Amino acid sequence: CPRKAGARIIHVVLSCRGAMLRTIPLGLWIGLISILAVVMSCVSGASDAVSAADNEILTIIGLVQNQDLRRVDQAIVQVRDQEGNVVTQEVTNQAGEFTVTVLQEGTYSVSAVQDTYKSEFVVVKIGMERVAPVVLTLSVTQDIALEIVSPLPAIQYKASSETYQLSRKDVEILPRGNNNTVAEVLQTVPSVVYGALGQTHIRQGHANQQFRIDGVPIPEGVSATFTDVISPRMWERADIILGGMEAQYGNKTALVVDITSKSGTRPSFGSAQMFGGSNQTVNPSFESGAPVGEKFRYYALTSYTSTNRGIEPPTLGHSVFHDQNERNQTYLRGDYQHDNRNNLSWVFLNAVAKYQIPTIPGLAVNQDVLPLLQAQNPTFSPTASQAVNQNQKENSQYTHLVWRHDVNAENFFQLAGFLRNSYANFTTDPFNTLAYTPDQQTANQKRKAYSLGTRLDYTWTPNKQHLVKTGFQFEYTNAQNQFQLFDFAVDPGPGLPTGPVLTQSAANTNVQTRQEFWIQDQWSPTDHWTFNLGVRYDQIQSFYNEGQISPRLGVTYKLNQSHVFHANYSRLFTPPNVEQIAFTKVNLQGTTAQPDDPTGFNPRAYSVKLSRPSL
Repeated sequence: CPRKAGARIIHVVLSCRGAMLRTIPLGLWIGLISILAVVMSCVSGASDAVSAADNEILTIIGLVQNQDLRRVDQAIVQVRDQEGNVVTQEVTNQAGEFTVTVLQEGTYSVSAVQDTYKSEFVVVKIGMERVAPVVLTLSVTQDIALEIVSPLPAIQYKASSETYQLSRKDVEILPRGNNNTVAEVLQTVPSVVYGALGQTHIRQGHANQQFRIDGVPIPEGVSATFTDVISPRMWERADIILGGMEAQYGNKTALVVDITSKSGTRPSFGSAQMFGGSNQTVNPSFESGAPVGEKFRYYALTSYTSTNRGIEPPTLGHSVFHDQNERNQTYLRGDYQHDNRNNLSWVFLNAVAKYQIPTIPGLAVNQDVLPLLQAQNPTFSPTASQAVNQNQKENSQYTHLVWRHDVNAENFFQLAGFLRNSYANFTTDPFNTLAYTPDQQTANQKRKAYSLGTRLDYTWTPNKQHLVKTGFQFEYTNAQNQFQLFDFAVDPGPGLPTGPVLTQSAANTNVQTRQEFWIQDQWSPTDHWTFNLGVRYDQIQSFYNEGQISPRLGVTYKLNQSHVFHANYSRLFTPPNVEQIAFTKVNLQGTTAQPDDPTGFNPRAYSVKLSRPSL
């Protein structure tokens, strides 16, 4: 039977031992060396085979072609990891073929690009087996925007608050579309009604409203009396929350408007619009948004409005007097997507406006005041009441920078720094105003305020039943109020004004700091029941040093998709507006400007219990 070569040599040596006694050592050495060489060759071959097998597993091969199946040379083939980072790249040869090797196992995407042509992304998984050859087809790039439309917004059955959603489309289909003011858009929401001077009332409560952009509250300012700082034109979506606030919402809580603003998307977009109509209204606007490269995108908006009905006039009918208004709004946003876990977002708002204060025609001159004015200025003759010249200028800027970071699939946070500056200047027409006003006083007033702070929102989702949120906010506000008051001394006997016009000036500065902390858990033990449990702590140092611990408890029962019942108990803490500064440094006793209450306002702490169905 056939034998291996090594066995054959040994057999010969053993059978010829007597005749080859002198040659045994040499033959033995040759046999041993031959066996060792064979073994080392086998080991080396096995090692090379293992190394080659590993390289084959970590190697991606394929080809790049055009849509007509012609091979493409000099095309760049890129391999990206799950974070979107390019880990390696190669250039195809003249046959359109490529070979790329990654350093470790994992899931990767492969694509090719040449000039303005790109291929699809092919996902490959590097593991135990060799990857099949990849074929990449180049084509002219075309961006596709996918818009998901729902006929009615779904009821927020896991929130214990009354929540409404307004999308960009909802605003655009309103009469006048996105040319509406914020107050006019809010009036489409139940429980919100119109008030004077473009204000809104929520369940008979005035003001106490909070606006947010991308979850960051905009601090109170002094220049939002007439001007919309946030134009509905830049809304992508707005969540409007009425009552039943979770622990994360503090300060102004009658209504919260959380706006998600537009940003640059693919494909790029832009529009120029001209709107106009009655009351000499002209409203041109321009907006543009686009990506820049793969990681940056921007959005810009500017709008100018001119009208002769800037403030709701005190007269009936179409006739308005001294009511010209001009205002400009600018909004800028930039987003930088560093990777799949880190995003930076920057926002800047600017609103500038000037208003004439509307007047009433045909008013009679106050005969108790006119002799006093003419005694001080013999040449003074009051103008017609509709020509009294009072004006207000408003100026406001706001900016924030937000870092969003995904720690892992269950933990993520948002850290924001914000700054707001606001300015309002009211100028009066002293003698003409005093000739008609029944209060027998008027004033020039200049108000300034700036606020800066930081806010952290941290979210943890340990499982499908719990959604835990916690965070803090620190805010510093400096408000200044200056005024020049024109009034009269009061005769203590008949109580009538007397003497010349008094001019009194005063100024005051108020510094307010506020700290907020909260933690809450949205617990959904079943698909029908949701419990919102939370607590927050607020502390202010301003007019008064006040603090409060506020529990927030909410229960929601989802009967079906169309019927959801909410119940909520909240303890709220509402500090006074920082711009409401009491002028304690000026003595107004015995004058027509003597105040009824010079002390200011205390914070309000009260309990609310709401129970209502959403149908």
